[in-house]
Amino acid sequence: MRILIISLESPEISIGGIERYISNFLDFAQNKSDEVIFLLPQNARGGYEKIDNVTIYRKDFLTIPYRKRFGKKEVFQRKLEGKSRELFAFLVDFLNKEKIDMVSAQNFHTVPPAYSLVLNMACLANSIPLVLRIHSYASKDIQEAIMNFLFWKKIICVSKSVAGDCFNKRTDIRKLTTKYLGVNIKDFNPTLNNLWLKKRLGLSKNYKIILHASRIITWNRESLEEKGIVTLIKAFSELSYKHQDIRLLIAIAAASKRLREEFHEAQEKLRGYIKLYNLEERVIYQKFKLKEMPLVYAGSDLFVLASESETLGQVYIEAMACGIPVIGTNVGGTPEIITDNYNGFLIPPNDSSALSQKIEKLLCNEKLRRKFIASGLKTARTKFANERQFNILFKYFYKLLRQD
Repeated sequence: MRILIISLESPEISIGGIERYISNFLDFAQNKSDEVIFLLPQNARGGYEKIDNVTIYRKDFLTIPYRKRFGKKEVFQRKLEGKSRELFAFLVDFLNKEKIDMVSAQNFHTVPPAYSLVLNMACLANSIPLVLRIHSYASKDIQEAIMNFLFWKKIICVSKSVAGDCFNKRTDIRKLTTKYLGVNIKDFNPTLNNLWLKKRLGLSKNYKIILHASRIITWNRESLEEKGIVTLIKAFSELSYKHQDIRLLIAIAAASKRLREEFHEAQEKLRGYIKLYNLEERVIYQKFKLKEMPLVYAGSDLFVLASESETLGQVYIEAMACGIPVIGTNVGGTPEIITDNYNGFLIPPNDSSALSQKIEKLLCNEKLRRKFIASGLKTARTKFANERQFNILFKYFYKLLRQD
């Protein structure tokens, strides 16, 4: 089987859920007998790369063109038309020449519609099955239309919550399926150096670190409240003077260069919230590289992501795999990972009081910590290990091809 994975997000450009998925897919595919080709946006290197049976093409036509207009950033339609033409011309020739059996498009319901239309037409022209891999909820009418009225053979959702949302938005139930994301348990594991992080941050061994990791902008808007960072800062302010030995680390995901201005604006707003609660000496926010994240989890004592909405929450799985207890909100796909009081705590969104109570309980109750750590490791290893989830996905791809 020769499969093409196409994405407008790349781990070489930014950090987030899709980028993590692409990175994990790249690692996994190198050990498969099937040939996997990745078509990604161009980075500084650009061009072509071959790693065993994995091929990576990096193309500028997958970089969304933006311009400033009336003080806001918007897609530059004239440039988008040219890039869409380039994509179509490339795909029509490439799909046939490379004898691609299947194409998997990552979150193409949220990209400019021209990309989805062009991709669909190129696959139709070559009679190649096309699946849509959905990592986020459809939030606009045009996104629903792309899901429901283009020629996706199947729509593969990252959680049952996302699949349910698609069904509620009139997606054909026969097209929907759920295939979870996974975690590389070789990279994310409880045996990592737990002193690296404190050394990096200049903290002594006696400090306890509460970790949050997420984007602070989603596309071109800040998402501090959506990702629960504001709620977490409020909760932490209730604990910080009672517990002098705790620090809050907000590990923020780097954004692509085209969103540098929006990223800096979100950083300034985050700095404002920290100052508002007089926490400048107790809250640390810092960017980390994707490959550093296992060590960031390993050096922390507790992981918190108190999102208002979450399609799944791959970071919970990563924290569990590193032996860190977790707290999440009872929204979206999070309950598909966290079972309350078994492998973590689930709290209501936007409830800083409930969050501060659960944080304090996990920092002070060693027996409960050990219980959550053991259960979390079991969850990560048996349900969400990369090897398991990607094997399930490839078996599904084979099944779809047999149906043709």
